Amino acid sequence: MADDDDLKAARDDWAMAQDAESDTRKSYEDDVEYAGPGYASEVNEASPIPLGSITEGAVTRYLARKFGLRLAISEEAVEDGKYSSVIDAAKRLTYSLWDTADLDATLMLIRATTAGYVYGDGVVLASASHTLPGGGTFSNTLATPMSPSRAAVIAMTSAIKTLPGHNGIRRGYMPKGVVFPVEQWAIWDVLVGSKNAPEAGEFNAINVVHDMKLDLYPLPKWSNTTTNFGMLTDAHNGFNFRWKRRPRSRTWVENSEEVMLHSITARWARGNSDPGRSFFFSNA
Repeated sequence: MADDDDLKAARDDWAMAQDAESDTRKSYEDDVEYAGPGYASEVNEASPIPLGSITEGAVTRYLARKFGLRLAISEEAVEDGKYSSVIDAAKRLTYSLWDTADLDATLMLIRATTAGYVYGDGVVLASASHTLPGGGTFSNTLATPMSPSRAAVIAMTSAIKTLPGHNGIRRGYMPKGVVFPVEQWAIWDVLVGSKNAPEAGEFNAINVVHDMKLDLYPLPKWSNTTTNFGMLTDAHNGFNFRWKRRPRSRTWVENSEEVMLHSITARWARGNSDPGRSFFFSNA
């Protein structure tokens, strides 16, 4: 049986970087988008204060799914003195489950533009047609995709700062991190780590990307070696990884088959309650 140290050692960076400590006791949860009331109005002396309104928008459902895996050890393996090595192999169940959680969380990015994988507003994660509760649409993807570069970060940051809030008014969101396939690790280390501009002929210029203090998330399970990447913003309630039941391992004997079985299971839900504002994508 895997112990707590095994579980902690197997924890994954991307799933844990989300709102991973948000547990739920329900089989599903719904997050409802609300917008309004917009700008306040100037009020004349002794005049009624104008009445604002709240509008309901998209609904995002978090559905808890169960994941699990088991291994069977025969009595013959035990009799032949292979028990200890097989038990060590059974501990790999822990890592398999966390690898699954990692992949499941990363699939949201892999499928950012894949038709059919839509969110509460009816469109994919990276789309030029995210909806506003009061009507209208907005985009969280570059109209002209760009490869990872200082110019790309500047363009995306400007776009993020002008994203509309739920009431349609520019909110002034800020980027806080970058997610990308692990193959891009070197270029992002240079972009974020250099105090001066990394481009030839610009070495004396200030590198504004360095001053942004962005967190970097090189994702090994983002099976894409192109120049796709995305920026995470400070929008509230974006990517969520919610536990219904945290990993649980068990060991038991099946006498009829004379085997010892080891298993591990967990239940979780993952999604994004504000896909259009929490993530900005470059589909290069």
